[in-house]
Amino acid sequence: MENLTASFRSPADREQAAEALRKQGVVDLQFESGTAEKAFSPSALAMSRGETDSGSHGSWTMQILVESSRRRQAEDTVVHFGGQY
Repeated sequence: MENLTASFRSPADREQAAEALRKQGVVDLQFESGTAEKAFSPSALAMSRGETDSGSHGSWTMQILVESSRRRQAEDTVVHFGGQY
């Protein structure tokens, strides 16, 4: 198993990446930030945002647990939706 941490510039980008990763069969996704939002999986943490000012360039973070054989696919998906490691 591999644990990846990715950050995104917007929650919409993070959500699109999460949806694509779910379709690929990731083991688990967890979101980090300050405002409570809907969790996407039973084991997901409460989502929160790095900075609360909507005008700032905050970081929306996602932790991805994936099988080792699918790590590269997950990395490519995150990058496709504007994420960084």
